[in-house]
Amino acid sequence: MEANFFRFLCAGLAPALTGRRIDKVFGPAPGVWVLDIQNPGHPLHLIFRPARPAGHLFLSNTKPVNPQTAPAMAMWFRKRLRNRKILGAVADWPSLRLALHLSPRTDPDGKTFLLFDCRSGMSLEDELPAGFGDAPDWPALEDVLGDPDIWREYPHISPPLRQALAALPEDQAHALYFNVATGSSETFHLARQGDGWAAPLAWPATRDAETFESALEAATAYGERDLFPMLEMEEDKGQTLQLKRLRKKVKRNLARLDEEEGRLSALLDEQVRAEALQAELYRFKDAEGLESVDVAHPEHGPMTVPLNPHLSPTENMERYFKLASKAQRGFPHVARRRAELLEQLARIDEGSLTPQPAPGKAADGSEGPAALPKRFRGLAVSLFRTTDGFTVIRGKNKKANHDILSKAASPFDYWFHVEDGPSSHVILKRDHPGQAVPEQSLVQAAVLCGLKSYRKDDGKADVMYALVKDVRKVKGFNLGQVAVDRKEGTLRVDLDPGLETSLARPVDL
Repeated sequence: MEANFFRFLCAGLAPALTGRRIDKVFGPAPGVWVLDIQNPGHPLHLIFRPARPAGHLFLSNTKPVNPQTAPAMAMWFRKRLRNRKILGAVADWPSLRLALHLSPRTDPDGKTFLLFDCRSGMSLEDELPAGFGDAPDWPALEDVLGDPDIWREYPHISPPLRQALAALPEDQAHALYFNVATGSSETFHLARQGDGWAAPLAWPATRDAETFESALEAATAYGERDLFPMLEMEEDKGQTLQLKRLRKKVKRNLARLDEEEGRLSALLDEQVRAEALQAELYRFKDAEGLESVDVAHPEHGPMTVPLNPHLSPTENMERYFKLASKAQRGFPHVARRRAELLEQLARIDEGSLTPQPAPGKAADGSEGPAALPKRFRGLAVSLFRTTDGFTVIRGKNKKANHDILSKAASPFDYWFHVEDGPSSHVILKRDHPGQAVPEQSLVQAAVLCGLKSYRKDDGKADVMYALVKDVRKVKGFNLGQVAVDRKEGTLRVDLDPGLETSLARPVDL
């Protein structure tokens, strides 16, 4: 995270957190921490992931999905932080550190500060290091632009800041430098970087960067768009690792096929030698101990053919014909196997192949039960992919409909159900809470829901949809029955049975 943006972020986090209580601590993935913050009316979570290139620290109303068993360190922090009030915050922003001052506790582990270090992690401290929170010095702009290594002495003069200043005319560079140095920036920016997002800045890095009115909003947008998909990948990393290994194995087998094809091509050349021997065999068929003969092929002309001196010329000729025949028989098998491997590679690359671990092996190759991605394990569901690339999951029975909310869905996914009657439960997966879903994908998910409902033979159906976080299981309800606190909308759709075939993923789980 860029230091000057972190300065503005800390300035926004301090009033947002001061006076609130820490309710619980979660660890959804290694190195990722989620603190549930007291907030009457709607949930609030402080999410932290340290990383040297670009860490995350942001507030979100959506909590990432957590493992069924809490990690040991999450339990350790939970015991020491639960119900402690945040009394204030101190930022050592040039070093990317923020300390929350906590209400006191009498036990030996009741330390005073919860320290977030964006480079190294989260810790509890009795005291803050000397100089923590001191205001840094700001060198002259000319020195900033003239020394590419100035960040070593002044870490808040970050490379992104120097690049932005160097790209501006002198008067605009002075204005930007003044706004950053005085902490008076009023807009914050988030730009795309390849297929993902660059860390937010207090100035626009590109012309098409999104603009936010506060650092809190920019940090939340960046965190939800960048971190939530990473957490999804972390959860399924066993299958991802297996797919990577399977792809490597397929490529290795293709390389071996290339070698085999070269060997067969060399054997096929023996056909020419056999034909040349056959054409002039009358000259030396009774000779013995020959190591080679000079002959003329009817098409390829004169050549010297090596012979095995322990075999007669006729036996040498038959041997060459036999080797050539072996090559001719081998080529069709090589072509068939190559087609199979290329098809397998294409399915791996497009994501339509679900690998099956060997019996007794887990997805990562270790000993243990063979398993599909954790969230789908044991669920009777069908998978589909919309034409826009969104994954859709549909329950096959009441138990799957009941379990699908907690085992296959994130709080920000969409849930679909036909109105006023029984139907399957359908989940449309999103990468992060702010991801927009095209109307076409919403309609396709609604159609898939209607085709597995009491309206399936009616030609049309009214399908409601809601965010998963607004759909609740209720104690005492039958399997599959839920309460919906808030609907996002209702879609009237035409039920096209052919859509199931065109959008189906190859493997049902």
